[in-house]
Amino acid sequence: MKKTHSSHSSSTLSLLFTIFFWLFNASLLLIAYIGLLPFLGTDLLADAVAGEVPLDFLIPFVGLIGVPTTCSVVGVLPKQRRAVSLFQLFYGIEAPLLMLCILRFFMLRDLTPGTSFLLLTGVFGLVSFAHWLLRREPVPQPAVVEMDATASPTHPFPPQRPDLLPTWWHLAGQTLMLTLMLYAAAVMSFYVLPFLVVVLPVLPVVVVYSLILSPILIVLLGFCSAPVGASWVYLRAWRQSLNALAARYGVWAGAFVVAVFAGWLALFLTLQRPPQIEAFKLLDTPATTHSERQALLQQQDIIRQGLINAYLAPYRYSRSNDRHIQDLYQNTVRLPEPVAQTIQTLYDTLLSPFTYPGDPFADAERARTLYAEFFDTPILRAEKPAIQKAIQSTFDRDGAKAGLADINERRVWLAEQQLTVTPQGDWAEVELYEVYDNQTFDQQEILYFFTLPESAVMTGLWLGETSDRAQRFVFDVATRGAAQQVYNQEVQRRQDPALLEQVGPRNYRLRAFPIPGRGQGADPGRMHLWLTYKVMRQDNGWALPQLLERRNLFWTDRTQRIVNGERVSAQDQWFPASLPLTGQAAAPAAHQMKLDWGAYVLATPFAQSDYRLPQNQRFAVVVDGSYSMNAHQNQLTQALQWLQGQLLPSNRADLYLTTTAPAQPQRWDDLKSFDLAKDLQQVSFYGTLQPSQMLQQFLDLRGDTAYDAILLLTDSGSYELTADRPTALVMPAPLWMVHLGGLQPAYDDATLQAIQGSAGGADTEIQTVMQRIGTQPTRGSGTTRLNVVDGYAWYLSETSTPEAQTNPEFEPLAARQWVTHLSHYVKPDELKELDTIHAITENYGIVTPYSSMLVLVNNEQREALKQAEKADDRFNREVEDQELPAPSSAMAVTAVPEPTEWLLLLAAVAIAGGVYWYPVGQSLRKSPASSLENSAKSA
Repeated sequence: MKKTHSSHSSSTLSLLFTIFFWLFNASLLLIAYIGLLPFLGTDLLADAVAGEVPLDFLIPFVGLIGVPTTCSVVGVLPKQRRAVSLFQLFYGIEAPLLMLCILRFFMLRDLTPGTSFLLLTGVFGLVSFAHWLLRREPVPQPAVVEMDATASPTHPFPPQRPDLLPTWWHLAGQTLMLTLMLYAAAVMSFYVLPFLVVVLPVLPVVVVYSLILSPILIVLLGFCSAPVGASWVYLRAWRQSLNALAARYGVWAGAFVVAVFAGWLALFLTLQRPPQIEAFKLLDTPATTHSERQALLQQQDIIRQGLINAYLAPYRYSRSNDRHIQDLYQNTVRLPEPVAQTIQTLYDTLLSPFTYPGDPFADAERARTLYAEFFDTPILRAEKPAIQKAIQSTFDRDGAKAGLADINERRVWLAEQQLTVTPQGDWAEVELYEVYDNQTFDQQEILYFFTLPESAVMTGLWLGETSDRAQRFVFDVATRGAAQQVYNQEVQRRQDPALLEQVGPRNYRLRAFPIPGRGQGADPGRMHLWLTYKVMRQDNGWALPQLLERRNLFWTDRTQRIVNGERVSAQDQWFPASLPLTGQAAAPAAHQMKLDWGAYVLATPFAQSDYRLPQNQRFAVVVDGSYSMNAHQNQLTQALQWLQGQLLPSNRADLYLTTTAPAQPQRWDDLKSFDLAKDLQQVSFYGTLQPSQMLQQFLDLRGDTAYDAILLLTDSGSYELTADRPTALVMPAPLWMVHLGGLQPAYDDATLQAIQGSAGGADTEIQTVMQRIGTQPTRGSGTTRLNVVDGYAWYLSETSTPEAQTNPEFEPLAARQWVTHLSHYVKPDELKELDTIHAITENYGIVTPYSSMLVLVNNEQREALKQAEKADDRFNREVEDQELPAPSSAMAVTAVPEPTEWLLLLAAVAIAGGVYWYPVGQSLRKSPASSLENSAKSA
């Protein structure tokens, strides 16, 4: 009778678990294929095909669909063909796999080394356990059912053949997996008592609602029991493997288990240490000496990883400063506050792999500032790949796309681009027409930073809601400060302006707003823009705008590109460097423009062979000492070598080495004595410096030394980090900016005034700069040289030149040179002098550093511009875009529930109705501190 009763009970339990197994998987498959796959899977898979989903995030989603599907297929197989029981299959493989997939897909965004290690540990443990199960071949048993439970056909672990005993890696995997399951069970245990306190008083109501919500309750029961059930399964497997190995190897089996656990724990604790703690510690004390700075530079990888981790803390950690366990035990279980605090501390210790130690938002701001100060560039620009990955790793695909739009700024598609070049002898008028297609439902702004030859001039800007030229909005030429002010005001009011500014000797910035959202505007989602400029011929053809940076705009191979009426193939750039000269282009010729007071601006061709290097002059060579110059040390060395070899034999130069505070800049008299192989190695390129700071250091060290020109050797800079400077530095000689590696996108007005006010310029080659300095052509008395640039020499002549052509259409090019010459003498705080230059600009309808083009669409905007141009600050332009756009704040992972809170949210669905109507539930709802009630409401 005893045997029969035992067998009957075992069969009953086996039957009940079989029913549970199929109810669980049926419910989960229903959720997966009707809920998860249509609502999340479609967008996720589409983004995965587009390369916008990291592989380590896509795999868990596939697992959420594939694991219950595969386990259901395996479960259908007859027992004779199955190597594992349903109990083993569920608690040993399916439930742990689903827990890992849910943890990765819903709760972890960008993985840290610690969380990656935990997930890999789980995968290793599951693989080893699955292999151990599949290779097990039970010893044949008698037909009669034995009393021994281990011989029962329903027992998960029947005896094993000696030749298929477990191996060391099986034991290692089972040890680690048992550790993880016990860990999960320990975390789950914190919710048992609060759950019982809430559920038991309303149990009758919960039972009624459980009939309605049975599928959800079955899934909830499966996940809630998973840590305990899996712990039991892995404990039995671990004991069986340990005993089998101990029988063969004795105490070495136990020693192996201890070694595996100790090694795993040591490695986990090492990986778990937040890198930002070390980074903040290293940067807390300013480095003053060369050795201290070199020590920090040698640890720059640690600093970089730490600052990135802090900056991405809202994306990498699912919790911080959370006290909900204390609230549960203090307000729901009614325990004293000290006891509840102790429980919270234990909970925080367990969940430390998922907890950020500090305020993630304050530390993110601190990391952003420190990164810019140390690495001399915005973190959002330098670490874009890491930030992209963090944003992409989310099941919220709409949020991911919004965040990626902030980072990649792929909001507005360039649908069409037409380029028309109309030669006028040795100069040409170029028209650019572009059509922008907004890919979002919100109004968007586009922005270009680009360069043109220094002798080119912008002559027109128009906006249109359609391609009809007759209906397009015409530009106004306005003072630069007033134009910027009105543009920004109209953008805030969601009106239609466009702004074209000169922000450097060759630099321009184009902004247009709004590109209407989809379904908006006369041509839904589109805006049309026309831009014109005039340019002198170059040896390699007609120069085209060269893009330095774009915002919000992108193009694809579907972008329609037309040049002079003919379709051209797709290209991965805005424009090529130039268009070839055609038969209509004439040889260089002389041109002149008569000024109002009788003099002439004269342009004459100037051959490349006529350029000369300076002779018997003295130069100041100022070297940018910021961190970003580390990437240009080879170019810097080559530039200094060229100066020593080609310039100094007949000239003299002093070297100024700038640096960040509190270190002191250095002056090195006579560049000839500077040993590039030795002395340059003693220079620490460290921190961030702006041009105004470098030039101020030069002025402080110069004393009364006279120079013929000042050369600032720097890189392309970080315009976003530039601070507004109220007044420009007065330079004692022409200032030439030599940008190694590429031109800077824009200059603040103070720096631009220092360049133009000193008759300087900007280029990327030291040789070109020295040739322009050394070339001083003259046409005798009655003429003054204005400039030598782009193959032409420009003069101010008292009389007309008979051989020079006079063409009104050429006048904007000449006016551009005349304004550049006048800027050498203008005082930036003298409004009358600035107004005089602006009047010339307005008369010829061109863009200069002092005047911008602004497209306005109604009289209200024109009146606002009229008033702004009367203000005393009409020429004061502020630094724009001091910070790149940050990812959408809605993307912060702090809005995602805690890992274990998901279980409470599911439980809350089951008991929400009962809690709401039952008096006990009503009293709970009155407690604002009840985290469980808040979870029920949000569910």
